Amino acid sequence: MPLSRIRVQTQDPNADSLTLALQALLHWAGGETPYRDLNAALGLSWMISVGDPTRCLASWRNEGHDAFLVQTAAAFGIRLRELHPPEAALGLEETPEFAQHFDASYKPLIERALEHGQPVLARSGWGGDPTGAWGVITTACVAGVGFRGTTTASGGEPVTLTAPAVQAYVVEEIQPRVPPDGELWRLAVGHACVVLRNQLGGRFGLTTGPDAYQAWLERLRHEHVCAVCREQSAKCHRALAGAVIGSRAAAVEFLSHHRAGVPQTAHPLLERIAAECDGVIQALARSGDENVVQNLLETPEGRAELADEVALAQAHDVRLRDHVAELSRWLTGCPGSCAG
Repeated sequence: MPLSRIRVQTQDPNADSLTLALQALLHWAGGETPYRDLNAALGLSWMISVGDPTRCLASWRNEGHDAFLVQTAAAFGIRLRELHPPEAALGLEETPEFAQHFDASYKPLIERALEHGQPVLARSGWGGDPTGAWGVITTACVAGVGFRGTTTASGGEPVTLTAPAVQAYVVEEIQPRVPPDGELWRLAVGHACVVLRNQLGGRFGLTTGPDAYQAWLERLRHEHVCAVCREQSAKCHRALAGAVIGSRAAAVEFLSHHRAGVPQTAHPLLERIAAECDGVIQALARSGDENVVQNLLETPEGRAELADEVALAQAHDVRLRDHVAELSRWLTGCPGSCAG
């Protein structure tokens, strides 16, 4: 099937770009995989992350989302080959040699993959999108850095990669499969534990889980909440809040749909986890409202109100972390599986 038939698109602005890209690849290969399952298995339903806090606030929504990509994609029947390890991408786009490095080292590999009918997952560089969204490279071209593809920012229409991708994975093979509930729960809960306990470590240069909210709260002490977009900070704040809201909503859907996959005695624990996810959604509700955010960011008092709500979301995620740790012990029978 031609690569041109791959379409990454969504009606939900809060949906995760990497999850949507994987979903589009599976659909192209004849598989139909629910967003809720992919997102949870990738660890993204429990994610909030920050790398460099001086970057655009909206770009935080894509930081480190490939932490569990290779193994999760394999569980759904997608075999990936990373063109460079995640640690090699740290700060790469900020170096003057980045474009030359991409052109000399990665461009030939991507071209070869396309020649063999293999699409390439790529993060950032799409049509000037500042958020570092994920998309799928489907063809070579003469514009930009030499490639075109599809991403949510383009509504599924072809778009040029105008800057080098920070991260890229060749899709070597797709044989869509549906992981059984037990495997899904192990992926989702195992990855949730790592994310919520801020254990990704230096390999990704990230802070995740409740600790990540501190950088957001610090930015809310400044007149320009987004250090990059400054006067346009409201849209960046809303984008980050929307991403967290969307992730927790996907978590609630996953918990509800796969409830039968855990012992019935653990169902009250699932309800507590869902309640904390709902708490995050409610705490950040005003942060997703364009008019409310614009007005509140104009004054220190308004920013303090938003900070109180972000801090409330953080408190819900602290309890979420503890409940997920308890769920991990249920699933593994090992008291120390996610604790400590």
